[in-house]
Amino acid sequence: MRYQLFYWPEIQGRGEFVRLALEDAGASYEDVARKPGGVGRMMKMMDGREASAVPRRRFSRPATGDRAIREILFYLGPRLKLAPRVEADRLWLHQIAIDRHRFRQGGLPPGLRATSS
Repeated sequence: MRYQLFYWPEIQGRGEFVRLALEDAGASYEDVARKPGGVGRMMKMMDGREASAVPRRRFSRPATGDRAIREILFYLGPRLKLAPRVEADRLWLHQIAIDRHRFRQGGLPPGLRATSS
């Protein structure tokens, strides 16, 4: 399967995590955003005006920022053989990504408490 990578190229690093996963897996992909006319093509795709042979990943609710990246990587991981084959292990890996985001935001994952020494 050949993937198409759409993202806002003006936001530095926006497509980087997904692009790195595709590169690491040796997956065939097209970095649409970096091509001439890529943003226009992305807008057509978002409006449903551009038909694509590659199915688009749709989320049950809008996903933005780190959440979108986590969900895209959760979807791609097993398909690119970058995530464990056992479902429980894949879910654990996904939980680690969620916890990493919470730490970055200054929070703690459920079950952890801050203590003073």
